[in-house]
Amino acid sequence: MGQHIIIPLVLYYIIPTMTVRPKLVVFDMDGTLIQGRLIEVVSRKFRWTERVSSIQADISLMGYQKTQLIASLLKGIKASEIIDSIDSIPIMHNADKIVTWFKKNGYKTGIITDSYSIAAQVVAKKLELDFCSANELIIKEGIVTGEIVMPLGWEKISCPCNISICKRFHLNHYANKYGVHIKDTIAIGDTRGDICMIKQAGLGIVFMPKDQDIIKQSKNIIHNPDLIEVLNYM
Repeated sequence: MGQHIIIPLVLYYIIPTMTVRPKLVVFDMDGTLIQGRLIEVVSRKFRWTERVSSIQADISLMGYQKTQLIASLLKGIKASEIIDSIDSIPIMHNADKIVTWFKKNGYKTGIITDSYSIAAQVVAKKLELDFCSANELIIKEGIVTGEIVMPLGWEKISCPCNISICKRFHLNHYANKYGVHIKDTIAIGDTRGDICMIKQAGLGIVFMPKDQDIIKQSKNIIHNPDLIEVLNYM
């Protein structure tokens, strides 16, 4: 008898391509991604603590005006002093792990801070973040001039923050840049300067709050200095 040739029947299943929505998370820097505040480290080093505190406490000044005055104190110092100062501040506990988790889950990650870009870029590089926005100190031949370029943004959207970098405006900017719907954004911060982005984001998380104003803005509050606790709200 002739051999029967059995031809296996192969079933092909057409699996529909799943569209994964892009997502985005924004961190404040001082007190959130790092265990301290750059201006406090610099002011202690150059003995400006009282002058900085006086400017910050002046209720007659708007936020961006305070930023201008504090930047003027930096006139004449080396840019390398800023970099050394930011390098001296430890990264927040488990910041690297939470950033890795976000990246693995399809998030664009970045910093929006009212600190200085020369410092924010150092932190962004350490944590391999996708972007950062901050104030730009004018530096000539390695020396800080005391002048500053502020991103602002609040004047374009009527945001009441009036600080040197409107975090709501820049959250929206990066959401648009990466094609992320605002409901798919997360904002994490610790002071009243972060309120406008925390209220704007799909998920706002208050991390180690430094003032009462921000505590009132979200029910998602972390009091332990460990960023891995962000996962409790995911």
